[in-house]
Amino acid sequence: MKYENQKQRALCDALEDLKRLQDLLTNSWSKYYGHLFTKIVGSDTIPFFLLTTESSMMRIYDSKMKLETCYFRIEAVEKSKQQITLSLLRALDSEENETNVIKDIVRLEKTDSQVTINLRSILAVQLLEPALLSRDLYVEKW
Repeated sequence: MKYENQKQRALCDALEDLKRLQDLLTNSWSKYYGHLFTKIVGSDTIPFFLLTTESSMMRIYDSKMKLETCYFRIEAVEKSKQQITLSLLRALDSEENETNVIKDIVRLEKTDSQVTINLRSILAVQLLEPALLSRDLYVEKW
């Protein structure tokens, strides 16, 4: 039990750190350079997926949006409750179809959908390239 608590605290710490970095992207502003960090990264979001204790990617389904995704943006960390609030990211392939196959993802799109989950069933967090959120997609059709 002690090991589980340490693991949960470490995971919460890592997610809090991710939230701080993402807030830095969003909130940093310079009189001379504006929102330079956001411009450099190309996004105000650090996308990621979560691995469950069963070693699979966590999937969340939003019935209102009819969206199933494995890709998220951190919105809040409640360390005392070991909970996080996530925004769901829509993953698109080269033909603008939704996909959850990581090798097929060309772009991630922010949505308004948010969920709060408990971290008990989460094993790890894996960051993705932030450029996936700012990538323009051009498809040539012959």
